[in-house]
Amino acid sequence: MARCPCGRYDIDEKAKICPYCGELLLHPMATRALEEADADSEDVVPRWGTARFNSRMNLILNLRDSNMTYVFDANEVTELIIGRADPISGEHPPVDLTEFGAVEKGVSRRHAAIIRKDGGALHIVDKGTPNGTYLNGQRLIAHQPRILRDGDELRVGRLVMSVHFERNL
Repeated sequence: MARCPCGRYDIDEKAKICPYCGELLLHPMATRALEEADADSEDVVPRWGTARFNSRMNLILNLRDSNMTYVFDANEVTELIIGRADPISGEHPPVDLTEFGAVEKGVSRRHAAIIRKDGGALHIVDKGTPNGTYLNGQRLIAHQPRILRDGDELRVGRLVMSVHFERNL
């Protein structure tokens, strides 16, 4: 049994809503909304890198304030999920930010996706997350793809990564 957030009722710990008062219950691993001051504090910075991404290139994501670099061959990129591990199912997304404090920094399990369209261009899509996805400081509209360019900066929750396209040798 668990205690309802209102403090008056003992309820089933697996419940999502208190059956007595209707209070929404957050799972301890649920993504929590960031404070408004934190969520929109990034400056919008225009970037003008190339959107050209072809089969002879690598997608490189560098996580700020760490030495972590994710490298994907163009042929591996159809849909890359950016997020964190799901402790219940054991699923890990290709860009797994769990070890970088993803839960505390507002990253959802399936936060965003990088999708390669038929023409070869890469697009970033927010998956409808409470803390949003930011491209060069501008919050994305959920489920609306935006073109990703070489030199762009992505922010998911409070984790920031730079995007680079590099030609395969």
